Amino acid sequence: MIGSKYYIMSEKQRTVAKNIQLKGKGLHTGADVEMTIKPGSENSGYHFQRVDLEGQPVIRAIADNVTTTERGTTLVEKGVSVSTIEHLLAAFSGLGIDNALVELNGPEVPILDGSSRIFVEEIRKAGYAEQNADRYYYRIREKMEYRDEENGIELIAYPDESFSIDVHIDFNSKILDNQFASYT
Repeated sequence: MIGSKYYIMSEKQRTVAKNIQLKGKGLHTGADVEMTIKPGSENSGYHFQRVDLEGQPVIRAIADNVTTTERGTTLVEKGVSVSTIEHLLAAFSGLGIDNALVELNGPEVPILDGSSRIFVEEIRKAGYAEQNADRYYYRIREKMEYRDEENGIELIAYPDESFSIDVHIDFNSKILDNQFASYT
């Protein structure tokens, strides 16, 4: 146990075992993008490197760098952005990849088939490399709430012994009905 927010389970961090190369179009820009997913060092998390820009700047995939989530997630660090990252990060999370460096020669991750499927398949083909560092988890010890009244967003997290999510989306639209999903 570390402090009151984090605790360690008997799991080790992991990364991809070897480089993974993908090509595709950016959904929002239409740009042809080449992407290489590389093993990340222990405790590094996810980083995006814009190899198309001078100095090849790196953007950390952390909450403080999220600037928009409308029709995609955009990260900005020191004036440099990368967008449409959500399907790749979902693949990393779902497959237990803790650390990775993603090199891109364009402004967004290629959309591929519009899901995480191809990312998952390619990561599975490349394999996983267990690292020596322990995996840390955030433990919720009391009810946490976030509200954005202007945009009609409400998030509530409760302490629990197991992980579950209930989602309700209402776009206040005649075309899109309310949507609800549960995940345990």
